[in-house]
Amino acid sequence: MRYLAPLALLLVAACAGPTASRPPKEPGPVALPKTPPEDGTGGGKAKRDRHFAVHVVDVGTGLGVFVEGPDFTLVYDAGSNDDLETGAGNRFVAYLKAARPDLKRIDHVILSHPHRDHVELLPDVVDQFAVREVWDSGGLNPICGYRRFVEAVSKSEARYHTAGAAGTREVDFGKKVCNLGPTVRVRFDAAIAEGTPVPLGAGASMTFLHVDGKSYGSDDANRNSLVMLLALDDAKVLFMGDAEAGSRADPTAAESPKSAEGQVLAQYKKKLRADVLIAGHHGSKSSSRKVFVDAVRPKFSVISSGPMQYGKVTLPDAEVVEELQAAGKVLRTDVDDEACARAEKKIGPAKDGRPGGCSNIRIDIDDGKVRADYVQ
Repeated sequence: MRYLAPLALLLVAACAGPTASRPPKEPGPVALPKTPPEDGTGGGKAKRDRHFAVHVVDVGTGLGVFVEGPDFTLVYDAGSNDDLETGAGNRFVAYLKAARPDLKRIDHVILSHPHRDHVELLPDVVDQFAVREVWDSGGLNPICGYRRFVEAVSKSEARYHTAGAAGTREVDFGKKVCNLGPTVRVRFDAAIAEGTPVPLGAGASMTFLHVDGKSYGSDDANRNSLVMLLALDDAKVLFMGDAEAGSRADPTAAESPKSAEGQVLAQYKKKLRADVLIAGHHGSKSSSRKVFVDAVRPKFSVISSGPMQYGKVTLPDAEVVEELQAAGKVLRTDVDDEACARAEKKIGPAKDGRPGGCSNIRIDIDDGKVRADYVQ
């Protein structure tokens, strides 16, 4: 395999603090292997020659993930509550361009649910890359990021899938949002089918395990989170979005049967085993119940979080971190947000007072073997 010039590597030090939720010191970072070309020539490779990479981008208080295989690319969420610059200063787009300077097409864009910390940076992705398929819960939220996202999708050539039926119709936000009109006309493709694998490329598929078309209009878009299981040869990665298990409680508490996490566990318990868990709701005690983590049995858990509080809580919760550490290795994007705000070298704008850009995480999968570490 040939190699690109590697991205600059970041030695990760533990951030001192009195709480148990702070991450431990991690070993030195690993070099980034060259990613495959975009022309699909990797699709015919033998299994032992296929390489997949999952990048969890440090976007401050939020979530943004980029996945690449020999013949496909995928984005799952891109948003932040505090690293909000768009356009040329978009942290997530800056990472895409640093990791893959040749990237022009993204095959699949998935929005788990329309909260700012999952969608705010995503419109630029749709605007700047040729997107083939968009997968969106369809839950409506009249905020700038989601309004811009729907506008960008409506102007693109992407096939747009939600939990709703196919057809062309007006999406009504009820008011003018972000200097855009209250309605936008959108053509929707076939509805998302829960439990049915979607082929991505050679050795790769994704299966949505939670597609909620009933909670639209609720005041909690977390209930709409698209939960997705990604199969990459023999390895699996489980994306939870902000799927919750119920109210905030100790991880030993029971799952609420009406919750997204509870429904996924009830319907797919025997299929949840995954090598990597992208932890639900930024490591909150509202998600990741012990019974659920026991079903997943992750070797690696990734928590994407930052310094901005949710209500009066800074995530992740220490109890959830400890629960995930009991299952395997935990990596976090909030290793040292205070120092990152002043960092002279990081992905995207530097010394900008914003917490993102330093603690990016990369998971490499070769022949079913999974490695994970921090990179910059």
